[in-house]
Amino acid sequence: MEVKENRVLLMLGSNTKDASVAMSEAIALLKMECQMCLLGSQWISEAWGFAGPAFLNQVVEVEWEYPLDDLLKLALRVEKQLGRIRNPNATTYENRRMDIDLILWSGGTYQSEFLEVPHPRMHMRRFVVKPLAEHWGHWVHPVQNLSVQQLLAQCGDENLVHLFQTTEN
Repeated sequence: MEVKENRVLLMLGSNTKDASVAMSEAIALLKMECQMCLLGSQWISEAWGFAGPAFLNQVVEVEWEYPLDDLLKLALRVEKQLGRIRNPNATTYENRRMDIDLILWSGGTYQSEFLEVPHPRMHMRRFVVKPLAEHWGHWVHPVQNLSVQQLLAQCGDENLVHLFQTTEN
């Protein structure tokens, strides 16, 4: 299966009581400025890297023809609109209503002062690679040179990731 040009895989995450609502709101806001191509299912997993409520995660594939830094700015704006407050003094991960990460890009690698794609730790996190494998298992990590399916098979993260809700496309 071929990966189409100008595609970016975003990971949405929330660990608030209204996480599913936050996902819907984030998707609606993103749709206002970019073309949604495919929505993954929602997956639930324990908080990673800190003690907190479980996270709901969802991968969305968007078409994006502009600089990736502009997509990052859109993602940060959506996070803020949905109540994300970034603590510049935080030394660990924190609870958040919405977190949006750029995970993979059909153009390969990208690096700027504020952004690195592919996400530098994606392959080490089951809560990322398992949802990615649902529809995007054939995508190849341009640095690891392994498919998402292969990354999932090799992932050493033992945190459980469960299907929460399938998404109608």
